[in-house]
Amino acid sequence: MILNNKAATYGGFIALKVYKKYLFDIMTKEESLFSPWEKRKEMKVVTPKEMAIMDRHAIANGTPAIELMERAGIACVKIIMKDLNEDAQIVILCGAGNNGGDGLVIGRLLNEAGFIVHLFLTEPETKLSEDSHVNLNRLKEKAIPIRYLIEESDFEDFFIILKRATHIIDAIFGTGLVDKDIPEKYHRIFDCVNAFEKEKIAIDIPSGLRGDIGLNIGNAIFADKTIMIQNYKTGCLLNDGPDYAGNIVVVDIGIDENSIPNEKYYTQESDLKFPEKRKKNTHKYDYGSVVIIAGSKGMSGAGILAIEGALKSGGGLVTCYVPQDIYMPVVARAPAEALIKTYDCNITFDDIKNDRKKVILVGPGIGRAKNYSFILEHLLEGSLPVVIDADGIHHLAVVGDALKESKTPVVITPHFAEFSKLIDVPREDILKDPIGYGQKFAMEYQVVVVLKGYRTMVFGTNGEIWFNSTGNPGMATGGSGDVLAGMIAGIAGQNVDLFEAARAGVYFHGKAGDYYADQFGESTLTAHSIITSLKHVLK
Repeated sequence: MILNNKAATYGGFIALKVYKKYLFDIMTKEESLFSPWEKRKEMKVVTPKEMAIMDRHAIANGTPAIELMERAGIACVKIIMKDLNEDAQIVILCGAGNNGGDGLVIGRLLNEAGFIVHLFLTEPETKLSEDSHVNLNRLKEKAIPIRYLIEESDFEDFFIILKRATHIIDAIFGTGLVDKDIPEKYHRIFDCVNAFEKEKIAIDIPSGLRGDIGLNIGNAIFADKTIMIQNYKTGCLLNDGPDYAGNIVVVDIGIDENSIPNEKYYTQESDLKFPEKRKKNTHKYDYGSVVIIAGSKGMSGAGILAIEGALKSGGGLVTCYVPQDIYMPVVARAPAEALIKTYDCNITFDDIKNDRKKVILVGPGIGRAKNYSFILEHLLEGSLPVVIDADGIHHLAVVGDALKESKTPVVITPHFAEFSKLIDVPREDILKDPIGYGQKFAMEYQVVVVLKGYRTMVFGTNGEIWFNSTGNPGMATGGSGDVLAGMIAGIAGQNVDLFEAARAGVYFHGKAGDYYADQFGESTLTAHSIITSLKHVLK
């Protein structure tokens, strides 16, 4: 139905109201099928292959594939309609696979609601999947027009329609795209969509982006919003995925995510076991005596940032060991609550431990000029949990055998370049399989790995992986990692399991950064901004 006059527009407005009620009725009646995402205990993350297996399980258990497609379309339309005015004109680009089938359902439902919808198929009908064919026939039965983007001449009509469109919905490829060449016309389509200045919505994943690792195949659509079906996909969280996906909204269509073994999660604050309410009858040692070994000439601030991270995350007492040549500058700038002591590279575990010490952090700002392998070997022979950060990871590579043999609880906090040097694998190779490399190292060496990035991953020793859900690009600033390392140590010192401390530290570190960015923007965010914002997020 094309609305091109006042009466038709009024009719479309009434139809919109009626259809909103229709959607609400559907979602209410089928609540058993559409269990609300926010009610889930945990948010799981899946690869495209895992999602395909979950789909097959749902089908085998009695839900037809065509019904799953209908549910996906309804769930997506419910989100899309929140941003539509009654005069919206929507272009929907549909590929040959089931992602295109989702787009056809969306087009039919929006058309029935009275919106102007322009549907484009990017492949001939003969190439459509079986379920997409069914939905194409449903459109034909309702006399809803279908256009094509196959020949050069098809683009002329496409360009004209784009000029008056208010929204583009991308349902071309879906999550199953692999690293191979695609026809040149798709690059042209992607360029046209990216040049579109109004809202661009991707279904499940932006086309051109690999659903497994978040790298594009040479070109991809930059979506303003991605409506993800059922679960977060790894490709929207890794590498370039977050840039292409934009704002992510996950919709639940009733598929059992526990039908396959999968230990990948998207962190929510409700998943964390920290902070807990403090008892009244306690003292500072109940909240951890943290030891930090940090700093070198030219990098004295690293230790100070780590101290503040530990204190502001609730650490009861912090003692920082620094080289003699920076003792005075550190004492002058360090928080008055911290104890500052000096050390040399012959320090041992016995030199710093006592009955009340809870956790040791080594690495922020220690540099590479001196050999710290002696300290690390002794710490790995001890009994206290150890957090190894920054240049500590560089020195850890020298004592890899000691790490493998150690029974000491350890967490390491590398970014990709540091992790590359630690495991002696090119960074480019790690980017193609960050989950595999991180999981293998954590399980083989029995250490917690915090692989830092926009969506930092925390790998547990049993194969568990948690993608962090907080943080922003403004946090890519000097000293941010020192604060994080201090926070993890400070939390671990409060009798919190090291894996739990890593997850909580990463989450609240990012949340503090988000708090500052929401108030003042990303560009002025510094490591100290994160510290001062912790009081607003750690309540």
